[in-house]
Amino acid sequence: MADSRSSRRIRIMTPMLEKRILKNPLLNIDTFIIPSPYIKYPDIAKDYSHSYVWYKEGEILGYMIVYSNPGNNVYFIYKLATSPFGRGKGIGSAFIRHLAENIPPQARISLYIWEKQADTVEFFHNRGFITEEQIVYRNLIYYYLSVSKEDVENKLTSSQQTSGTKQEEIGKTRHDARKTLLLLSNMVEMLAIDNCDRMIEDINRETTSLINMLNSYRDSMDIVHEVNLRELILARLVPFVKTAPVPCRLLINLDSESPVVLGYHVNISRALLNLLSNSIDAIEESGRKGNIRISLHEVEDNIVVVLQDNGIGIKKEFLETGEDGLPKFVGNTTKSKTGGEGVGTRQIYSTFNPENITVNSVYGKGTTWEIVFSKCSSSGFDRQFLKLERQFNEFKTLWEDYSLSGSKTRNDIIAYIWQIRKMEIFLFDLIMQFSKYHNIRTIYRTILSFYNDRISADNFKDTVEHYKTDNESAIEWLYEIVSEIKIRGKYFREKADPDKFLGPLFKSYGQALENNIIFTLDPESGNFKASDRKLAEHLDFVTYLGKEKDSLLRGEFKGDVNNDSQPIFLGLWSVDSEEDLKKKLLLLRRGANTLIEMGLHPHKKLSFYQTTYPRWTYDIDTYRSLTLIEFGAMNDEELFGCTKLSDNEFSDYAFAVD
Repeated sequence: MADSRSSRRIRIMTPMLEKRILKNPLLNIDTFIIPSPYIKYPDIAKDYSHSYVWYKEGEILGYMIVYSNPGNNVYFIYKLATSPFGRGKGIGSAFIRHLAENIPPQARISLYIWEKQADTVEFFHNRGFITEEQIVYRNLIYYYLSVSKEDVENKLTSSQQTSGTKQEEIGKTRHDARKTLLLLSNMVEMLAIDNCDRMIEDINRETTSLINMLNSYRDSMDIVHEVNLRELILARLVPFVKTAPVPCRLLINLDSESPVVLGYHVNISRALLNLLSNSIDAIEESGRKGNIRISLHEVEDNIVVVLQDNGIGIKKEFLETGEDGLPKFVGNTTKSKTGGEGVGTRQIYSTFNPENITVNSVYGKGTTWEIVFSKCSSSGFDRQFLKLERQFNEFKTLWEDYSLSGSKTRNDIIAYIWQIRKMEIFLFDLIMQFSKYHNIRTIYRTILSFYNDRISADNFKDTVEHYKTDNESAIEWLYEIVSEIKIRGKYFREKADPDKFLGPLFKSYGQALENNIIFTLDPESGNFKASDRKLAEHLDFVTYLGKEKDSLLRGEFKGDVNNDSQPIFLGLWSVDSEEDLKKKLLLLRRGANTLIEMGLHPHKKLSFYQTTYPRWTYDIDTYRSLTLIEFGAMNDEELFGCTKLSDNEFSDYAFAVD
């Protein structure tokens, strides 16, 4: 049986809801990629009682249109789509399950899928559908798939939907993003004079989906990032009002030159939609013609979003503050007609924080919400610069003596390594001070050349002196810190054998808790080069390791290397043939064992990159997640369990399902 939450969100399709869908370009799939249902079943007709919408807080996030025959033994899925803001929520599976539960025992479910959309074929195969035949429609090839009621129910019941861990999320996001990009490419190829307008709508929908997918991934990684409020309002709130069931006049005033704030894109988007949904419900309850005003303006270092409606308003007793310090309507619905649980208001207050929210409401007249955000501005960079200045001054006290003092025990040398690395991590942040005027990767490549004696000290100093930045002190700091790191690195190599300290050299990057550290590794010797991902590519290090890139491994990690739950990634540049894949699997296995020999915990999670140039049928399975010791202990035959068909990585979407 479908879970109760899904059942509450699934509603029967109506002509009115269908009209709302047709007005929303993010839901209105063009019939160019969907063959007519009458091709195979001339007596079939649209069946509203078995067509559904996914309705959440006033927003339609997905829908399915079904046709059925007079005998009620054929149920044909004509359209199945989710909004770009509803992808990955299991909407497609929930619709299919709900349909199977509500049709007669001997009925079959069927549909057509464009041949280019192999991932969608796989989606339906995984839910019990079988491919029966191919047809040519409008010069395109389509597969006809079908399934019995019993088979689809059994398949969905046996499938355990598990949520991905953080370490698996990046692989899934990369996989889905590449599928969407290929679908966009296929759509561009199909552009013609007679379909360009409709096709562009499809392209815009998939582009929005890709952007939202990346925003969702970024939010899932718990990293606060920049959110453009103007773009969010235009992309989400405006279409929501235009397709609302209650006619509303919308007034917009977006008066801000820099409407960028720090936060979580998906959370802010959902909270603002909750506000707007409440406004539309309040307008419906008032019985008046709706007026909604959305404004965006700056007040000193803040950006203020105002949402005003002429709905029924909130009663005075609900506006009073409760024992928890929040207005009493928070967590308690005020909708006399529709009811509810007040979940939306809790989400609003948890996203924006009570101190940033002002609510003014007069019962019978309307409500105004003001949300205050801190603006991303140069002041943020100034605070960062002051922090860098303090750190730089701390390092200055260490520069008087760079020698290893005392007994020079192994622990002394390891402490010395970690001190050098701390200076290098400071350098990562310092380089960002030049990002306004320079390509920071070019700056880092120059530093890398200086480290490895490819350019002289005079040449390096002359180059640095020509850099531009808003804080001139950063130029002097950059030259001094790079020079000191090089001096200490050279001294370390003279006084200790680096090969005996590969583990500490590698693990010391774990001090960069907020940085994604990439590295290029020689799996035979354990030699490696590493840096912040923002500053370098894996290929930048190849020339300094003295081997061809296909003899080396690409890698990445974040945070404390001793944290076993945080994965370390390994990957290849290319796979050219079956024989080459065998060699590369052995190379990866050697790399895993080398990392263990370097001191990494055997039970640390291991994941895999997508191969940069997969030129053969099979490739490394980016969905596979195991530990270093599990992979390192595999025999040659078992290694092939970590591969998959490379074509799957280049699949595209047919129907916008989960």
